[in-house]
Amino acid sequence: MSRTIDRQSFPVRELGADAAQQGARGLAALAFAALFCSACTGLVTSPGSNQGGGSSGSNQTGGGSGSGGTAPGMVSTGGVTLRLLTQAEYLSSVQSLVGPLTTHLSLPDDLSVAGYVSVGASQISVTDPMATAYENASLAVVTEVFGDATRWQKLVGCTPKADLSDACVTTYIQSFGRSAFRRDLISEEVQQWLGVAKNAASLAGTAAQGLATATSGLLQSPNFLYRVETNKLDKSTGRLKYDGVSMANRLSYLLLGAPPSSALLDAAKAGQLDTAAGVSAAAAPLLTNAGVVDRMAAFFSEYAIAPQVLLVDKTTTLFPTFTAALQSSMLQGTQLFLKNVVLGPTADVRSFYNSDQTFVDANLAPIYGVQAPAAGFAQVQLPASSGRAGILGQASIIAGQSQPNRTSPTRRGIFILERLLCTTPPSPPPGVKIDVTVDPTMTTRQQLTAHRAMASCASCHMLFDPLGLAMEHFDPIGQYRATENGLAIDATGTLDGMNFDGEAQLGSALAQDPRVMSCLMRNFYRNVNGRVDDVADADQVTSLVQTLATRGYVWRNLLADFVASDAFRSAPALPTGSM
Repeated sequence: MSRTIDRQSFPVRELGADAAQQGARGLAALAFAALFCSACTGLVTSPGSNQGGGSSGSNQTGGGSGSGGTAPGMVSTGGVTLRLLTQAEYLSSVQSLVGPLTTHLSLPDDLSVAGYVSVGASQISVTDPMATAYENASLAVVTEVFGDATRWQKLVGCTPKADLSDACVTTYIQSFGRSAFRRDLISEEVQQWLGVAKNAASLAGTAAQGLATATSGLLQSPNFLYRVETNKLDKSTGRLKYDGVSMANRLSYLLLGAPPSSALLDAAKAGQLDTAAGVSAAAAPLLTNAGVVDRMAAFFSEYAIAPQVLLVDKTTTLFPTFTAALQSSMLQGTQLFLKNVVLGPTADVRSFYNSDQTFVDANLAPIYGVQAPAAGFAQVQLPASSGRAGILGQASIIAGQSQPNRTSPTRRGIFILERLLCTTPPSPPPGVKIDVTVDPTMTTRQQLTAHRAMASCASCHMLFDPLGLAMEHFDPIGQYRATENGLAIDATGTLDGMNFDGEAQLGSALAQDPRVMSCLMRNFYRNVNGRVDDVADADQVTSLVQTLATRGYVWRNLLADFVASDAFRSAPALPTGSM
């Protein structure tokens, strides 16, 4: 099986002293070119994988000529592709290698596709500016680390000679490379990177510069920047089963948002991650790590589009208290709600929709109508009179789904319909006026009722307006109000035949709606696998819904079953057409 080997010794050899002085500048573009040119000619199958002949994103599973093409009727990887590290994954991966950093790293922006940066990571193409950004980031890392003799010598494990002839240097290349690439380096790779280090040391005259150059190059390699997952067809299930190294990576990035430990890679190498029981055993200690809650909270936050509150503006004359400090408090309060209420050790995850618990600080307390804590954030119970519950009662969500100067039942309703019910409404017909003229003598409900009198608008607006109107008791920054324009607010509606009056009752209805749990699992499945779910995934999603119910709706219990399931350990095998 051919493997990707970065041809990264050549720039150092050819560019002379300037290359040694500038570290690994220019290596990134060449590394990407090497990887993708090889992919085009069929030379890349499964970079670094030797766990049972797994297939790669070149769609050669089930046999192939090695030409890089795919014959009609062959089995594809079911969407398994190279996934670029997200910003969060990059930072955690780098710091797992070199320790905490004080230097700010300017990284390429994440791309969100289908609501998730994990999906975008499997579709984004690395441009020249992005390669330069990764190059600069790697140089910033090694500048900080290798600028401190004590620090880099501890990292390397010795104080090597200037020519790097010490055996410990080879050991460093092997161990650091293994951690960076998240799999064992083959001997050719070790020699290449050792050559990079020695050449740079010779040109610069210092061991530190030589090792810094090699370390920077490793951090620019596609083998570091991409998550590589490989698999092969399991004839007993008809699915594409991930190999052990891929499972080590999938487990660690799912649960901790970080690369696998050496122990987890050892388990993969020993074949311990080839079975469901082995995966369960390996996952058990990871599931007790506090980082799991952070990772899952990040998913729920992205699911609810909570960070959008940091990007919206409000009319200052109407909402002078809507400051950057309040926006930050709104998001922090939601994150604490997710971590401590929704994802508590024995919490029912349906509290995401209907909990009367939340977190406030001095900035948020007036919004929620509760007493402010003496300092920082504190958990509070919302009074029944607040009319709010769950995620839809969070000020971050309300403010993020409102206009600068008014509420927007349409925007809020579409948010509920798309994100919580997985239903995408049709686009407005061409030429239809979508803006509603604000009438200060009417409530928003009355104005939307008139708008729906237009036949071209009624069919769509009937899908989402009633849902959004349940939140009309909350103004554009999430404060409760009983009236609008001096008129009583009507927040009643129905969901699948269940009547509700206000957001709290809508939240209770959502928590009991089977579509909502199915939608949640679809989104989780999509986020974990970095691809939009397909019809071939329907059975896996249904199984997840059943597992969640069986496990008492405790999310941590779901995770324990999920990582050992076919939904996580394999991908659907889909027939491909001709190229």
